Amino acid sequence: MKFFYSQKFLEYREQGHPESPERLQAVVDYLKKKGESFFEEVMACPEETLLVAHSVDLLSQVKRGNFFDPDTPAIPGIYNYALLSCAAAVQAMEAALTEKLTFSLARPPGHHATSRRVGGFCYFNNMAVAALKACEKGLRVAVLDLDGHHGNGSEEIIRGRENLVYLSLHQSPAYPGTGLYSFENCHNFPLPPGTGGKKYLQSLEKALEIVSSFGPDLVGVSFGLDTHEKDPLLDLRLTDLDYKRIGGYLAGLNKRIFVVLEGGYHPESMGAAFYCFLKGLTGEKRADKDGEKKRW
Repeated sequence: MKFFYSQKFLEYREQGHPESPERLQAVVDYLKKKGESFFEEVMACPEETLLVAHSVDLLSQVKRGNFFDPDTPAIPGIYNYALLSCAAAVQAMEAALTEKLTFSLARPPGHHATSRRVGGFCYFNNMAVAALKACEKGLRVAVLDLDGHHGNGSEEIIRGRENLVYLSLHQSPAYPGTGLYSFENCHNFPLPPGTGGKKYLQSLEKALEIVSSFGPDLVGVSFGLDTHEKDPLLDLRLTDLDYKRIGGYLAGLNKRIFVVLEGGYHPESMGAAFYCFLKGLTGEKRADKDGEKKRW
């Protein structure tokens, strides 16, 4: 198990913006407090890597800061940070081929970036780039988007691609207003505001049945903690225990998994929630009343 991370991801901020360095710092600090030590420094990747999912024009726009999106500011140097964030996802994907379970702990997030546009705090689509690079290796990849917002960018890039399937559980209505229907190789599970763990896990079970039937070599999880009951941007009601259960469900796939951090905007809750998800993924068991050991 490895965590791909760089201190550089904490270097930038936009004053008052919810996509802050504190949210990532909270996760990293909590993991270290719990004794997790397998942190790998992210190595820069060539910008050509992005072209597997993005247009040359988008790269040029982000590099020059020549774009406008009300949620996605043109922060000085953001091109280099976004490129490094993509590199972290690609390295996590590559490491998962031998490590079985890896994590990209990076910012900015990526699943709202389309092939040609920034949006929703995202500049380049980390998960889509990593998944498409895996497909270049001849692998079948399932992308499971567990961020609380629909990954419209990931869906746009993955739609119709061979050897790829996209599945998303997300609040609806909510930004960006997409993900209401399923089509082709894209499967959406819109959830009403107020959804708690029981209904969420029921939808997750249905999504994982599709993943299993697809038979992927690799599963990429876009993981957002904006599904937490304390998150200020959405109204989903997941608890720390729910995250441990989600991790257990994913572990039950018995597939190689790489996890890419997406949203989550309540730093005070993110560390513990992420750690509970990790414990579920790594197979920690619980004892039922009858003493039988079962996955969360």
